[in-house]
Amino acid sequence: MIIFANYPYYRDVYGGGLDKQTFKNAAAKASAYIDKITFGRASEHADDERVKRCCCELSDTLSEISEGGGLTKQSESVGSWSVTYANSENTSEFNYARAACRVWLPVEWLYRGVG
Repeated sequence: MIIFANYPYYRDVYGGGLDKQTFKNAAAKASAYIDKITFGRASEHADDERVKRCCCELSDTLSEISEGGGLTKQSESVGSWSVTYANSENTSEFNYARAACRVWLPVEWLYRGVG
């Protein structure tokens, strides 16, 4: 399986804040998901900037949901630290595609029919 973005790209180009191991785990899941929703078409364009950006954005989202036990962070305070999590629609496959991949990936890669 191809992992579409490496850690130096994530950290230096995308500007992500996950540590190396967390990113590695999230990027593997994100890449598998991207490959699934593009029916393998993204693998043909693994060096494309759009695929790398989608992988990074999806990795951040997956990491955030994983950190919250399937919930997303709704608010966070700094003084006397507090964080609030709530059920998230972002955990569904449909919303992953809409939130990250539809922004970055060409629509023809997401097409289910025969072209």
